Amino acid sequence: MSRSLVASPEGIKLARKAFKATGLTQTDFAIEVKLGYTTVSNFLNGKPIYRTNFQEICLFLDLDWKDIAVLGETEPEELTPLDSLWQQLQLLSSPTEQMGLVLVKEETLGWGKKIPSRYEKSVQVGNYIRFEVNLETSGYLILLQKDTSGQLWCFCPSCYASQPHLNTGKTTLPQEGSPITSFPIEGEPGKEEIIAVFTKELPTLDWLPPGDNEPLELQASHLAALLEYVGESGECQLLYTHYMVTPQ
Repeated sequence: MSRSLVASPEGIKLARKAFKATGLTQTDFAIEVKLGYTTVSNFLNGKPIYRTNFQEICLFLDLDWKDIAVLGETEPEELTPLDSLWQQLQLLSSPTEQMGLVLVKEETLGWGKKIPSRYEKSVQVGNYIRFEVNLETSGYLILLQKDTSGQLWCFCPSCYASQPHLNTGKTTLPQEGSPITSFPIEGEPGKEEIIAVFTKELPTLDWLPPGDNEPLELQASHLAALLEYVGESGECQLLYTHYMVTPQ
């Protein structure tokens, strides 16, 4: 399955109509959706763009991406087994504004300080961030990250989120009692992705790490087991978001 999507001729008409109703220029629209001008232009002109960007633009325009995209006609790309499984999880996930990054200033690194509520779509190497999740119902959280190098990690449960059962409302990671109070942005610039899996019952996955362990680096076998679990359970909700890491 391709990582890219392209709008059909009829989809372009619907998208342009919805875009015109926003009253925004393409530049202002790109700023609103936290994507590049070229990405927005390619979307509106029937050129392929990254699948998640396509879905997020449609979400912003209150469109169903499946009504806009040409499905089953994009050329497949060579994926590793791990990337293929991640993509399958991503396709099951819904783009959301219920979770995201908040920047932490140096003077507010302690837990007791107020942190910003705006979710960032772009952070610099060297920034400090926390991750917020807003839950409509209580449940268990599995939080997975794909970093800019393509490595996959399980951050909840881990020593940074030792209590995977969360109550309704806002939860911040790292949780209080973690070895750090915020996450430093490190590594190479690029795109990082987050998938959150919410379950009502304690997940029956034997690979989930204990709450005092370092984040687990995920392998294809872990994602395969998670996909099987999600497929068999009728009580799972999957959410997706991403952000860009930029040079310092």
